[in-house]
Amino acid sequence: MDINQLDSAEIELLKEFVEALAPRHVSGMFYTTTLPAELVTVLYHLCVEKLAAADELPAAVKRSLREVS
Repeated sequence: MDINQLDSAEIELLKEFVEALAPRHVSGMFYTTTLPAELVTVLYHLCVEKLAAADELPAAVKRSLREVS
C-alpha cells in the first residue's frame, strides 16, 4: 500500500486519527484507545511500507515483515 494509493475513506480515517493523537503527542500523555479494524489495516500497511523502504534493516526485521505480510 502506497500513501498515494489510499482511497478517500482511508485518508479520512488517518486524518481523524491524527486529530485524536495530536493533543496527546503535544502533551506527552499516555494514550489507550480501541481502533477500528479499517484504521488498524491502513496503519499496519503504512508501517510495513515505511519499514521496508528504510535502508539497512536488520535481517530479522526483514524476515519478520515477510512473515506477516
